[in-house]
Amino acid sequence: MAEIRDFNRNQYLLKGGKSKSDKKTENAQDKKTMDNKLARHRQMKLYAMLIVVAIAVVTTIVTYVRWKNMVYTGYEIIQQNEWVRASGSQSMNLGGTLFTYSNDGMSCTDIKGKIIWNQTYEMQNPIIRTCSKTVAVGDYNGRSIYVANTQEILGKIDTTMPIRDFCVSSNGIVAVVLDDSNVTAIYLYRTTGEKPAYFKTTMSQSGYPIALDISSSGSQVAVSYLKAEDGKISSNIGFYNFSSVGQNYTDNLVGGYGYAEAVVPLVRFMANDTIFAVADNRIAFYKGKQKPESLWEKMITEEIQSVFYDENHVGLVFYNTAADSTYRIEVYDTNAKKVNEITFDLEYQEILFDTSGIIIYNDSECLIYDWGGRLKFHEKFKDRVNCFIPGGSISRHTLVTDNAIQSIELQ
Repeated sequence: MAEIRDFNRNQYLLKGGKSKSDKKTENAQDKKTMDNKLARHRQMKLYAMLIVVAIAVVTTIVTYVRWKNMVYTGYEIIQQNEWVRASGSQSMNLGGTLFTYSNDGMSCTDIKGKIIWNQTYEMQNPIIRTCSKTVAVGDYNGRSIYVANTQEILGKIDTTMPIRDFCVSSNGIVAVVLDDSNVTAIYLYRTTGEKPAYFKTTMSQSGYPIALDISSSGSQVAVSYLKAEDGKISSNIGFYNFSSVGQNYTDNLVGGYGYAEAVVPLVRFMANDTIFAVADNRIAFYKGKQKPESLWEKMITEEIQSVFYDENHVGLVFYNTAADSTYRIEVYDTNAKKVNEITFDLEYQEILFDTSGIIIYNDSECLIYDWGGRLKFHEKFKDRVNCFIPGGSISRHTLVTDNAIQSIELQ
């Protein structure tokens, strides 16, 4: 019987049949072949993806380099809206809108020429103070201050004593220096007229306040005092905190710094809990959310021509005596780090710090540098420009002329 089975098996194999072991071997080979094909397919797919990514990266790098090195030689007016500035009025950028003021009133206009709000008043010598998108207008030696933002009029503040100076926070709180005969009073006002805090100083005690600023939240005030004693002048900067922390200090004075033989005409709050002060012989930075402390200061031997700033940068303009260019601007950030230094010849009207770069302009000409210090644009305006409103992009901005608001694109 075994011989018959072997014979039958041999006959089956001779006719092309396969044994179970052969079938297993063949199946294993087929699976291996299929796995190899799938592996090669996945490998080819991966190579194709890598090639696509590489092309995209190279294209992005080339585009970025071209954009970085691009220099604009002109501009096109892509939209123009009629706008007539009242005689004797002045205009400025307020949070991307056009703020206009005069002795007779103030208004806010969007970049399409539509009036957002309008307020009339009568002032002999209007003082303008801004913080972000909020503005306060008061009359020097008068007794009224109007507060507004880019959306609406927030209110009017009436004082009982003559106004000497003031500042405003982004939420509309105003710190006002009032002339109170033998003493100088500094009051905090809400737009409702409520006075949440105040403090008084005398010449013999602290000196006379020549500059002040209030934090964006309205809870802190920095004041620069000038004092004359024994024929010498000195300055003191006091930091006041009107939150719960400041209640533990006399007169809410949480700290201060003195400077002999120096005048400090400018002190400002910045972002990141930073304050800067500019004196006739130095620039100083302070940092601290509740109790500011000295961060860094630099002595200055050159005469400062101008100071420009926003919440993230401060720029000092000097005559550039060491080179061919007329001016030099040094730009510092909120960490007191010098992030840029640019020389230029333009007789400037204003210098603006935008996310896209540094804008230097007058009524007929403009320079734009990127934050790498590269000159991106230098051209004369087609019309006389009263106000330049940055667009957030280095190529798109808004120009305000005597009779139009122009949206432009650099070419």
